[in-house]
Amino acid sequence: MKGIYILIYSFLYLGGIGNAQYTKLLDFSGSNGANPSGDLIYDGIFLYGITQNGGTNGVIFKIKPDGSGYSKLFDFDATTIGGAHGSLISDGTFFYGMTAQSIFKIKPDGTGYFKLLDFIGANGLDPLGSLISDGTFLYGMTREGGTNICDQYGSGCGVIFKIKTDGTGYSKLHDFSLANGSGPRGALIYEGGFLYGTTWEGGANCEPHGCGVIFKIKPDGTGYSDLYDFDGTISGAGPVGSLISDGTFLYGMTMGGGLNGPGTIFKIKPDGTGFSKLLDFSGTANGSHPIGSLIYDGTFLYGMTREGGTSTNCGSGCGVIFKIKPDGTGYSKLLDFTSANGSDPMGSLISDGAFLYGMTRTGGTNNMGVIFSFRAGTTGINETDASASLSMTVYPNPAKNTITIKFASADTPKIATLKINNSLGATVYSEVVKENTNSFTKEINGSTSLTINVVALPKGVYFVELLQGSNCSVQKFVLQ
Repeated sequence: MKGIYILIYSFLYLGGIGNAQYTKLLDFSGSNGANPSGDLIYDGIFLYGITQNGGTNGVIFKIKPDGSGYSKLFDFDATTIGGAHGSLISDGTFFYGMTAQSIFKIKPDGTGYFKLLDFIGANGLDPLGSLISDGTFLYGMTREGGTNICDQYGSGCGVIFKIKTDGTGYSKLHDFSLANGSGPRGALIYEGGFLYGTTWEGGANCEPHGCGVIFKIKPDGTGYSDLYDFDGTISGAGPVGSLISDGTFLYGMTMGGGLNGPGTIFKIKPDGTGFSKLLDFSGTANGSHPIGSLIYDGTFLYGMTREGGTSTNCGSGCGVIFKIKPDGTGYSKLLDFTSANGSDPMGSLISDGAFLYGMTRTGGTNNMGVIFSFRAGTTGINETDASASLSMTVYPNPAKNTITIKFASADTPKIATLKINNSLGATVYSEVVKENTNSFTKEINGSTSLTINVVALPKGVYFVELLQGSNCSVQKFVLQ
């Protein structure tokens, strides 16, 4: 079982697109927040987020998915110091996040604010991404600070760090440099024993500052490896947001470079091989300059760009929502943002299984950004069995500690690969199951079952995937 997870209550598995409907849930106005640049998270009742400006010095808020029940939970001030760019994460008791100068935690009702760390330069400064957690440590990156200098102003190149959820045990795992990558602008992910991420600059190409790299490092700070150096023109430049995984490839985007200049979508294997560019952004036709991350529904990757599209009231375009298949085919522009419905989205999408949700940094009635929902036709993963031999039932649902996967006697697979995927499409559990082994428990009625301990996983929605040759069966469960 893998041990580090991005804690985010987002239900990402969608379906076919059709009858799309955009709804503006909230216009930021200043007093209720302004200029969000991160993602929302969802606990099954409320969407939660953080804004860079507005309120006293940025706010933490909640709102229901239908746009009702908005509440400002916390105002950052001169003491708590706001200016947050990233997103909140949750362990079920506290939210954790970062501002330009600190790491903090706070309860979902807005009480219990506690500053875990002040960034002072040597230990990092000005993070633009979010944290991830293994239940004991929080892991993150800063775009400045550290011991290596990367520009004429004396700013550091950024660091990778970990810290316990009570604020103790801070450890700097890595100091970035121009040679191996600098200035990360996203979050880490965990896959196969390594933390993976990207940096905005650094690497072997595009002197003097570099076009950025893809890297991996072990959670103890050893084993750092520069897996790929972006070249600017062909592969792109300035990777932003976070990588996501489908268990075979890592997927991400660059804000610039590519054949047309305004960025690319790419994939690469976790060992650094198999790099492939899926799309060159071009502006009006398909968007430009993405800053957030992709999400994956098992068929399509979904994302946003901060510029481009057909709208003419934002200068270079107000941005778009798009989808594309993991092999680079099937690109479709789902929405053109406008100044009225929101512009300049700098975060990522999430979903509750029926709607996509996101925020824009500007636009809307007050030009301070909006919260929106987007219904992309029929949604929800197809939980149908592709083959009778793969028919299964997953229970209890919702689950707390274990799940049981039950097969009818005739449907027990001879041999198959069983995976549990989280809401980012990453595989958090995988094993090969075989008939007539200790994996299965024989039941009185002749059926067989397999029980898996999921207590170490964060709360949220997961998908059990059973693969046998070209056949696949998928069932969803909720972990409470």
